[in-house]
Amino acid sequence: MIKIAFIIHGKARQKQALIAEINSVFDNSAFQTWIFETQFEQHAVQLTEMAVNDGSMYVIACGGDGTLNEVLNGALKSKQPNLRIGLISRGSGNDFAKTIRSPQTLSGLKEAIKNESFKKIDVGLAEYVSKEGLEVSRYFINITDVGIGGEIARQLSESSKFFGSTITYQYFIIKNLLTYKPQSLKVVGDDFIYEGKVMNFCAANAKFFGSGLGIAPEADITDGMLNAVAIGEVGLVDYLKHFPDLKNSKSLSHPAVKYYLSKTLHFDSDTPEMPIDMDGEFVGYLPMKITIKPQVIEFMQ
Repeated sequence: MIKIAFIIHGKARQKQALIAEINSVFDNSAFQTWIFETQFEQHAVQLTEMAVNDGSMYVIACGGDGTLNEVLNGALKSKQPNLRIGLISRGSGNDFAKTIRSPQTLSGLKEAIKNESFKKIDVGLAEYVSKEGLEVSRYFINITDVGIGGEIARQLSESSKFFGSTITYQYFIIKNLLTYKPQSLKVVGDDFIYEGKVMNFCAANAKFFGSGLGIAPEADITDGMLNAVAIGEVGLVDYLKHFPDLKNSKSLSHPAVKYYLSKTLHFDSDTPEMPIDMDGEFVGYLPMKITIKPQVIEFMQ
């Protein structure tokens, strides 16, 4: 019998309909399913670890990038071999799904599980300062960035997203491009040093962030490398001019935008409490070290 745990964000879109569909699609003696709903921040980490320790061989995140991040961390914390995770996008930000292109229907997921269709993928490990001022570490699956992205994530954490994710993200991006000032940052990679004022600096495992902006076109979740993207002193006009390329995940031809590859990245800044965005969530502050962990997760595809 295949044991599957579904971790549903407590505020997921059409939650009750999703639960009913899970029970219908997986109503088969070949499957045993558990359905859990998150109640608070980091709850999915606990639920995932508990489900795995109770014998779940598959854990499916039903939410956005933040829920997937917590499921990832719970899965890796459990240290169980041959554990597979998957995603049914139901969140405000669903950027990782645009890279992985995994099944987004429950019937498709069922077939992938039956056929053992999965891909071994990389994740990043970030060591940084938490919101409470503690030295912590956390895995990420999509993108971690600092600067305006961290500030937007901090503001979004206090926002209702009433008008939907895309409109809300665009509102905060434009608002901050009008008010945010480039900050001093030093990033040391394997074979480069970047030092200067930036609007944002991304450590990308996957391609998209910010509700559909393809900031790292060359990112590959299986190559064992981080795609580092430095965005220097740019403004609203630059953003609007290059918006079509961002939406289509094309490399930007701009003197203030630099691309690097590295297995490790060390971030430091003289800006007090420079915020970090990790998989769409505000998690803490610099200094930070990021290391790529090659092919440590089996992801349903």
